Amino acid sequence: MNRITYLFILPVLLATMGSYCEVDVIDDPGFQFWCGETLCAWTVEQGAVRKVQTWHEHDYAVELVGSPVVISQKAAEGFSSCVRIELIADVETSAMVTVEIDYGGDGSVDWTSPVSREGYRSLSWEIRPGSEANSDSVFIVRKSGEGRAVLTQLRAYERCYGGM
Repeated sequence: MNRITYLFILPVLLATMGSYCEVDVIDDPGFQFWCGETLCAWTVEQGAVRKVQTWHEHDYAVELVGSPVVISQKAAEGFSSCVRIELIADVETSAMVTVEIDYGGDGSVDWTSPVSREGYRSLSWEIRPGSEANSDSVFIVRKSGEGRAVLTQLRAYERCYGGM
């Protein structure tokens, strides 16, 4: 087939297959962007953070230093329907880490989940916040206890099915 045939067939194939998309609702899910000694996309509300390396010298993670530590980020435009949260973290048993969401950004935590401890873990949650969630919603990571807590990834994205 020549290139022009592909240009006509490809849109038809995509339209008939149905569509699926993932729309990120937070920036810098891999904690890669640093503005000096702090994260660029996340607000350090309490405590301190430190950039640490992971498996590669140019792949970074964030260590939540001391106790308590609270970092947060406002959700992107359009946050509302089914959201999947994926976390990769290394949390010692003497630290307590939670992932939280404040729907609407009113200062009240509406969803919370503890992070498993004892070594690197990959966790995921699917939540359906409904109409109470909006672009004023805030994602929060909270640490208490003196143990080490390193976050390698915190990705939150909407999953949409059907037409885009």
